[in-house]
Amino acid sequence: MDNIERNGAALRLLQACAWQEAEAAAGHALAASPHDPAALLLRGLAIAAMGEADRAAPDLLRVAALRPDARHPCIDLAELRPPLPRPLIQRQFQACLRHDPTNPRLRLTFAEFLLDNDHPEQAETVLDTTPRSAAAHHLHGLARAEQGRFVQAIDSFRNAVALDPKAAASWSNLGMALKVEGRFDEALRAHDHAVALAPAHARFRVNRAVTLLRMGQWHSAWADYEARLDLAEGLAIDPHRLLPSLRPEDTLSGTTVLALHEDGFGDTLQFCRYLPLLAWRGARVVACVPPALARLIAALPGVAQVVTDRRDVPAHDYVCPMFSLPRVFGTTPQTVPPVVGPDLPAAIPRFRHRLPAHGLLTGLVWAGQARPAVPGFRTLDRRRSAGLAAFAPLAAVPGVRLVSLQAGRPARETPPDGMTLLDPMTGVRDFADTAAIIASLDVVVSVDTSVAHLAGLVGKPVFLLDRYDGCWRWLSGRRDSPWYPGMTLFRQPAPGDWTSPMRQVAASLHAMALYRGGTRVPAMEAPAFVA
Repeated sequence: MDNIERNGAALRLLQACAWQEAEAAAGHALAASPHDPAALLLRGLAIAAMGEADRAAPDLLRVAALRPDARHPCIDLAELRPPLPRPLIQRQFQACLRHDPTNPRLRLTFAEFLLDNDHPEQAETVLDTTPRSAAAHHLHGLARAEQGRFVQAIDSFRNAVALDPKAAASWSNLGMALKVEGRFDEALRAHDHAVALAPAHARFRVNRAVTLLRMGQWHSAWADYEARLDLAEGLAIDPHRLLPSLRPEDTLSGTTVLALHEDGFGDTLQFCRYLPLLAWRGARVVACVPPALARLIAALPGVAQVVTDRRDVPAHDYVCPMFSLPRVFGTTPQTVPPVVGPDLPAAIPRFRHRLPAHGLLTGLVWAGQARPAVPGFRTLDRRRSAGLAAFAPLAAVPGVRLVSLQAGRPARETPPDGMTLLDPMTGVRDFADTAAIIASLDVVVSVDTSVAHLAGLVGKPVFLLDRYDGCWRWLSGRRDSPWYPGMTLFRQPAPGDWTSPMRQVAASLHAMALYRGGTRVPAMEAPAFVA
């Protein structure tokens, strides 16, 4: 048996999670060829998989030295299948660092692993003692941005491009950080650098489009925003069937258009207003959406059919992801079509009896939908979700009755002292049921998540709590939204600061309760109005 066969046997044992046997098989290969990097890697991975980090470190470091241009073997450990626990891999990185504390490649790889696993604070700690290079500055910028420290992130990305002017990713990330800080002209110049360096890179085009969208220059953004379909996580769509942009005189008579749910529930709720417009152009509209949205979308005028399985869709002429509909109709901030709400009268009485008959009925949503499979989404969700405790000031507003619209694990959060929170969500099956509850409320206060769009779709006033690095759809420097006439935006003045916007929401709710129907309620104590 030669070493190729011995290593093959060790690999099969490794894949079968037979760690001790894999170590022994790799040991036989090393006995025949002591410097075989493949055998060293297999033995190191087997020992590491057993949790013996310090014993595995010498083998993994030797492999890294023998393969200076390959990825670090700790990444091979992270990509073993079935996957190993993330803490085990982190301990292996730390053991390797104890054996070789000044290795910049190891430190950069560890920092990147920590960022990929949503540990930006720990990544920054590793980078703080890493020799400064373009790569180190770039990762430092990512770590700072993930923590909401965007001004410092700008400095890091500027340092990265100063050391490596051809680093397209650093230019693109610089543009994103500048966009958050409202420095749009500088942001566009950075994005233009990135796209010029890598014109075929879809992510760089999407990032530039997002900046243009945030600026309100939607007409310049929609074409580049279609590059999202070329991303690894994008929808697999036949480009020849993608619905083209429509001129005012264009008709879709005799065609069937398949409208596809693309990402978040809120996106489909925001853009479903375009489905009746497709029908008005003559199309037979088929919507493919998750089951939680099916009843709601079926209640929209002009929707001929709703399906919930992309593998079982009817014959169609065109495909249109929901996020492409604004491009199809050439939407600008001045031409956003009005909301077309669902017809759900039968569902409303089922929930109305769960709500009190008096008071300003105020729906609350304090957390967004968690999407752990989406890279980087967990840290974004932490930035946009406020937590129920942050809503405590609303409990002190006279005349207001607080109603939970929260779903999922965050719904189990304990209300803060002094808050009485009604919860009518028991038995809610989908968004149509939630819409029926909202129809009986007076106002909804929500973080940036799907229920805010649902309330806007139902036509209720919405107080949107917008994070500092808010989504492009809420534009910049505005308190209102062209998407929902009844929406008011309450933005964080600084990353992580929910106190200031919550005080403003409390004051606005007090005003609503004070003058609603001419009923006078007790005045609030003055400190509650301090913004």
